[in-house]
Amino acid sequence: MTKGHYIDIFEYINMKTEEENIAKIAKALSDKTRVKILKEIASKGSISCGDAEKVVDLSQPTVSHHLKILVDAGLLNTEKDGRHVIMSVNNETLEDFHLLISKSIRNK
Repeated sequence: MTKGHYIDIFEYINMKTEEENIAKIAKALSDKTRVKILKEIASKGSISCGDAEKVVDLSQPTVSHHLKILVDAGLLNTEKDGRHVIMSVNNETLEDFHLLISKSIRNK
């Protein structure tokens, strides 16, 4: 996915209901390690997968697992740069999640 090009969050995570979408993103955000990684990426704008290992004191496979969950939930954009994968926060997904959860709780 290239920077500046976004796809619909529902299409991206291939879910059928708002409740399922909220649950998928909330589950990704329910782990403090993933939140820490997401916050670090947001503060830097983007980082490589290798640099993500430096954010938390965990093994490479564990960090990769956390990144995959964030990507699968649509919270991170990925861009291939040679042998490196650069990740950035998908702000559109965060905004959509905020609107979905607000709408769902208010039942509007």
